[in-house]
Amino acid sequence: MAEIRGSFRSFPAAEQFFRDKVNLPTQRWDDLMRGEHARAFVVAGATRDELLSDLREAVDAAISKGETLEDFRARFRDIVQRNGWHGWTGEGTEAGFNWRTKVIYQTNLRTAYAAGRWDTLKSFPYLQYHHHTVRNYREHHKAWDGLIIATSDPWVKTHYPPNGWGCNCKMTGVSEARLRTLGRQPDSAPAAGPGDPPPEWSYNVGVSHSGEFISDGALAKQLDDKWSALPAKSHQAYMRPDALPIDTPIASPLQASIRDPDALRDAWDSLYGTTATLRDPSGANVHLTRQVVDHWLEAPKRLDGRERYLPLLKETIESPFEIWANFAQNERGKVGVRRYYVKRVEVVEGGKPITLTVVAEVLPGGVWGSFDFYRGRAPQRSSRSGLLVWGRPVE
Repeated sequence: MAEIRGSFRSFPAAEQFFRDKVNLPTQRWDDLMRGEHARAFVVAGATRDELLSDLREAVDAAISKGETLEDFRARFRDIVQRNGWHGWTGEGTEAGFNWRTKVIYQTNLRTAYAAGRWDTLKSFPYLQYHHHTVRNYREHHKAWDGLIIATSDPWVKTHYPPNGWGCNCKMTGVSEARLRTLGRQPDSAPAAGPGDPPPEWSYNVGVSHSGEFISDGALAKQLDDKWSALPAKSHQAYMRPDALPIDTPIASPLQASIRDPDALRDAWDSLYGTTATLRDPSGANVHLTRQVVDHWLEAPKRLDGRERYLPLLKETIESPFEIWANFAQNERGKVGVRRYYVKRVEVVEGGKPITLTVVAEVLPGGVWGSFDFYRGRAPQRSSRSGLLVWGRPVE
């Protein structure tokens, strides 16, 4: 793996990418896969909140303050000793220590850099691939050097660098004028080869961070899968109250349930447009898409009245009582991360006040997936368990 020499040249978008992440405890590096890493900060084997917070601070210093690999190693050594962390991968030898710290340092810095640059690169019609010659380079990465690919090409979604462990490649933007100056035509995407890229790297970190990486088909699959929350800390472990305070909502529910598909889509569009991006109190973005409403319409029984409360979705995300992150597992054993935004409101129905607990679920990549409400009882336990990402102060 080629080392990043000296310090990291930071810029605001790279810093924001890292700070948008949620700390999540993991046992193995592959507990999360692909775009899930764009939304979560994990260090394999780091399962305690205090340990993860210390490690996160060390990585943040490398990104925002330009601390070097040696600076990070000094911090890492102190963190391991102070927290009594044993059994981490690479423990026991100086070579193992150097290898593990380099992987953590360079993976986080390179993905932050790539995600931060994507905000600019995605506005170009084409991207040019640049391979940087290093010791033990990958032949197929070298073969891609100089390729000019349409930004919209699916290949970019899976090969935007870094696209492998230690990958030092990058892409630069190419305008139509620049393409003409070069006397070039866009290249066709290279044919897929074995291990190209490795499954854990087959995603565009910039797109995943913004929440756009879930295609309509993938989103529908996420919504159709049956996910079960894994055991996690309860709200009591965080000294959070059993009863949520009652908020006065900013918006009002729709006057009546809507069963007509076109009318429901019109109601959604009047509230949020086809898509919208909200920012929660923790600083993370949540991407709203009408595809979720379309998914409801595929089976009329899903419209159980929840559509009436869509006007409250915005304030549930932007002004919740709590935000939780929790692991869930589907029937095939796939593990993913869910965020839950929870609050309690009092609305008027039929001239009478009714108390509702509302819960917005957000899928991997920051894409909104569901909106549930509960009358006269607490929400499902999984909605208030796992990692407390953010909580309103309690008296």
